[in-house]
Amino acid sequence: MCKNRVYSIPASYSVSIVISFHNEARSALLRTIVSILNRTPDRLLKEIILVDDFSDNVRDGSELASFPKVKIFRNNQRQGLSRSRMIGAQKSTGSHVIFLDSHCEVNADWLPPLLQVVYEHPKALVSPVIDIIDAETFQYKPSSGNLKGGFDWAFNYRWQATSEEGNKGSVDSTFFKSPVIHGGLFLTNKSWFNELGGLDRGLDIWGLENIEISIKTWLCGGEVLTVPCSRVGHVFRSRHPYSFPPNGSMTTYLKNSKRVAEAWLDEYKYQFYDVKPQAKHHTINSIEGILSLKRKLKCKPFQWYLDNIYPELKPVSKDVLAMGQLQQENLCLQSQVVKENKTAIALAPCVASKPEQEWHFAKSGELHQGKNCLTAKLNAKKPKIYLAKCSNNTKQKWSRRRRLLMLQGLCLENAMDTVIGHFYLTLNPCRQKAFSQKWDFSMELQSWGDR
Repeated sequence: MCKNRVYSIPASYSVSIVISFHNEARSALLRTIVSILNRTPDRLLKEIILVDDFSDNVRDGSELASFPKVKIFRNNQRQGLSRSRMIGAQKSTGSHVIFLDSHCEVNADWLPPLLQVVYEHPKALVSPVIDIIDAETFQYKPSSGNLKGGFDWAFNYRWQATSEEGNKGSVDSTFFKSPVIHGGLFLTNKSWFNELGGLDRGLDIWGLENIEISIKTWLCGGEVLTVPCSRVGHVFRSRHPYSFPPNGSMTTYLKNSKRVAEAWLDEYKYQFYDVKPQAKHHTINSIEGILSLKRKLKCKPFQWYLDNIYPELKPVSKDVLAMGQLQQENLCLQSQVVKENKTAIALAPCVASKPEQEWHFAKSGELHQGKNCLTAKLNAKKPKIYLAKCSNNTKQKWSRRRRLLMLQGLCLENAMDTVIGHFYLTLNPCRQKAFSQKWDFSMELQSWGDR
């Protein structure tokens, strides 16, 4: 258990904590700093470096400079998260650097477990388990200790459960491997971080920092590890905490995504362009510096990452036209096992990274999850919708017309049973204006013939 662990951390180790912020609520920033000072061994904490990324109020965070070990620097123009963190890292003097967000609360004994793992794995990025702090009540809620980070081909972040095979997946483990660090919170050896080139300064404002540094670390000789005995709370907000340039957050995120795809995905960048074709029209700054670094460090190809680190990220078949969640507003089509060899279909609140809500729509008309297809039983008073093994059957051949999902001239509908007062999935005559018959995939794919 974590409480009984004894850590052997070299006396030479010291930590610089880098926190960048832009228009952060003073109470949230204060909570972050106070928790660090109260819950971090004094001999390990070298300094807390605050980087004010050109907040509207020039005095934001200035009062915190009176706190012990706190230093504050202000950018004279907006730099964004990646460049601001690199400014802080360059000013740091500790042997190790930790990046935290400005709306966190570190938990008891959070630092020694991280340092112990880095001592044993000097080329690792290590991250704590991230607990949830409610944005409205600020209640601290523990999260699962066995989740690893990942992403899909659109670079949407995904939480995934660890598997025992090939991974130390239990909460009692010292660490387990993760394809991507948890959020943007991580610790690393400063000399290794510098050798790796640090964070990509070409990423604007916010987005992809954690994915870029994680892929780079794995491909260029390092490791990305999660340490269950270290926990840090993070405020998760419904609105984005950062302000973006006039062209908007989506344009910035697309450009950052394109930059990472072009720099690191090799031939798999086309998987990204298939789900985000609009990114092709955006220009990015030169990535020659990254390509030069890859050659210098003799980084592995992205294929190695897929084979050895993230085999769950499967290349999308050329036959897939749309994929992801199948939605009606905030509800998603979900499979659920009701008894052995029988899987029912229902609508449930949409949850990111939930395998039961992930669908692929193929050119053949099959709407499938793995080897099982959405199937309709038509010879009944109320057609039944369920999941069955794909068999090239006409009961599994769907077509799409605008937002309608059709089978044998009927449309999939989330209908109301007026007798019992419950909704159920069925097939009914198509009605173009019926909202209950309109379905949207979270990802429409670019035609593979356009490559």
